[in-house]
Amino acid sequence: MNWQQLEYFKTVAETQNFTSAANLLSVTQPALSKAISKLEEELNVPLFEKNGRNIKLTRFGSMFLIHANAAINEISKGIQELQDIINPMAGTVSMSSLYTIGTHFIPSIISEFLKESPNTKFEFGIQSTFNILKGLKDGKFDFGFYDEFEDIKRYEEIESVPIKNEELVLIVPKNHHLADKTEVFLKGLKEESFVFFSEGIKGKMCSIFESIGFVPKTSIEYNESSMVVTGFVSAGLGISIVPNTPNLITEEVSVLKIKEPNCYRTVHMGWLKNGYMTPSAKIFKDFVIEASSKIDI
Repeated sequence: MNWQQLEYFKTVAETQNFTSAANLLSVTQPALSKAISKLEEELNVPLFEKNGRNIKLTRFGSMFLIHANAAINEISKGIQELQDIINPMAGTVSMSSLYTIGTHFIPSIISEFLKESPNTKFEFGIQSTFNILKGLKDGKFDFGFYDEFEDIKRYEEIESVPIKNEELVLIVPKNHHLADKTEVFLKGLKEESFVFFSEGIKGKMCSIFESIGFVPKTSIEYNESSMVVTGFVSAGLGISIVPNTPNLITEEVSVLKIKEPNCYRTVHMGWLKNGYMTPSAKIFKDFVIEASSKIDI
């Protein structure tokens, strides 16, 4: 049984005449009759019976028509969805990112992109770096957005490009001895305990701290959510270094600039190197790479 047989069966059922159906389908009547006979043999039931000069559905044919219509509709819907996805002007782009990237940068870049491609649809989720990279390898979405981190070299299947630098700042509890300051030198934090919110930032900052002579004390490992880290810091469980983004909650913590050395995190966009990329996804990728160097997002 194939798509063509179902289409033939549906058309014959609607016209109740082989000649009319053959004309609509642009096939010869013998070819149409043979296709229907083959379908009846496969189903082992008669689908049509004579009705004067025309034909009509048998009881079995009426039953099968319901399912044939449903199958044809579903397949047609699937074909249309695929065409929509690969349509460069009205496709679908799927992505996942870290929380701190997804709450500000992603909405901004999508907003800018939609000004040029208003019919594009987006599918978006928030995940950890590990799950983002795993999702890319498994082909679950087109793009991932995450921090830089040393182990990225282990993911040879993923193409990863830097698209944005974000300033890192220090956050401390409101009752901390540094809370009334506006800036700080990292070398003055040797005795502090830290809460690191992402593996990428932890690795980067540990390298910076080692370069100035000490290894930071870590009270809590990364959680990849600045909201959770802010809660830990406000509760006095440590201080933290986080991206200075608009969604940074400052009611319960004080934010200090890092005067020296210069600290920032690099946001990366990644995709599967040899994976299929729809035209709309390619257009979005090129837009992000170009826009990230021109637009303040």
